[in-house]
Amino acid sequence: MAEHPNGTSHQGGGSGGSVNGTPLSGMLRGALAQQRQATPAHPTPPPSAPAAQPAVMPDAEGLAQMPGALPVSRAVIRALQEAVSQDLVTREEETSRPLSDEDRLELARSLVAKRVSAWAVEHARQHAPLGASQLEAVRQAIINALFRAGPLQQYLDDEGVENVVVDGLRVEVEYFDRPTRRVDPVADDDEGLVALINRLAARSGHGDRILNPASPMVNFRLPDRSRVAATLQTTHPTMVIRRHRVMKASLEDLVTWGTLSPALSAFLQGLVLGRQTILVAGDMGVGKTTLLRALVRQVPTGERVITLETDRELFLDEDPDIAAHVMAMEERASNGEIGRDGREIGRITIADMYPHTLRMNSNRVVVGEVRSTEVVPMLDAMSSGGRGSMCTLHAAYPRLVLPRLVQLCQGAGMNVDSVHQLVSNAINFVVFIRQIDQTPIGGRRHRFVSHVLQVSPGEGGRPAFSEVFAPDGKGDPRGVPKLPPSGECAQEMADAGFDRRWLTEPQFGRWPTPMEVIKR
Repeated sequence: MAEHPNGTSHQGGGSGGSVNGTPLSGMLRGALAQQRQATPAHPTPPPSAPAAQPAVMPDAEGLAQMPGALPVSRAVIRALQEAVSQDLVTREEETSRPLSDEDRLELARSLVAKRVSAWAVEHARQHAPLGASQLEAVRQAIINALFRAGPLQQYLDDEGVENVVVDGLRVEVEYFDRPTRRVDPVADDDEGLVALINRLAARSGHGDRILNPASPMVNFRLPDRSRVAATLQTTHPTMVIRRHRVMKASLEDLVTWGTLSPALSAFLQGLVLGRQTILVAGDMGVGKTTLLRALVRQVPTGERVITLETDRELFLDEDPDIAAHVMAMEERASNGEIGRDGREIGRITIADMYPHTLRMNSNRVVVGEVRSTEVVPMLDAMSSGGRGSMCTLHAAYPRLVLPRLVQLCQGAGMNVDSVHQLVSNAINFVVFIRQIDQTPIGGRRHRFVSHVLQVSPGEGGRPAFSEVFAPDGKGDPRGVPKLPPSGECAQEMADAGFDRRWLTEPQFGRWPTPMEVIKR
């Protein structure tokens, strides 16, 4: 329950506006702070990172000098992998019973150790002997190739990695707290990259999603829940892996990390408990999904939440810390055929699933991301009884939220006036999250809520947006309390336990000062 800051507690964490962590530290001191002095209202983008050197294919000896690279060539790893794979087949045929995944992995480790040991003896006759750590890297590379993501696994195991972009032989790794790095290719050529993508899809339980000329775009998720998008529509085969670094963040965590202020945390909790419909908006990769997960964690026990996604990213039905009953639904891809009506045979979209949720006694519906015509049935449901539902929307700026909704609804055949009326009646609040990326200058990615907008019917049926939270206008882009919510929404939040003084007393709405951050 979000009590007053002078009371005992609130779910957002902390009191008096001070929190643990270092929110937006680069905006408060260092290089970007100097830029703010020069242009206080609009921070200058950080300088570009040094141009990456062209990727070259080093020889086997040179590979040992590359950061994170193996001490041998991919050809060696591939030959050893094929030998171990054949060994596995032979040993499994000799076994009288089928092996479990765990037993098969242990057997593979034993076979890998023998093969690498024998290879290392031969290798040492013509080259400098490899050390223990280098031999372990070779063994692990073979295991990764057989059971995991092969040469990509080292990046999936790195907690700081956010995205991996593979464009043919060009591979870039994007980090949370470091500059983007150009790394060694993960395949020898385009054919090898397509083969790697299809192996990943098959091992992820999406063997029906194959990248080939007949199906030049595929999406699937890896066992660690990373999302993969691959295509042949580019000059070279391209694959983008988006890692979910944070799966179980709470509002308290977001306060600690500097994404929310204590007042914002308490207010957002009040929105959820007050059953307000919420649209979380922002640009790509700013943390919309993480914030949405944290909001669903506030839904009380006894409620049923149904999540709808194109590809699963929320995984709220697997989170033991969520009090509500969560059921997850996911789109189904077509079989590649087109019916007489022009629709893809077998495909089930979010728009198809949404009406069904109304028959499943759901209290709230959560859409991972609104991308297409599913926006219409969702807004319809929100305006006619789906109170407390939530979704995310891609929009680069707060002012582009309404045009984006209009664009999507027009794709479903609605005119602008009808869209305006639907948005006015369906959405109560827009929460906008943005990012400042300081990794090129040695910092990290700072994500924070800059605006909370209340939506209400305006003149001529056009929705009116009032700023409940917005930047202070003095150079800090983070949201501070502006106008408290009005109308029925305010009363419903108060009935749910939200204390209005979180918004009216300035000391509780501010973000931590540099000195408070340093003391912690």
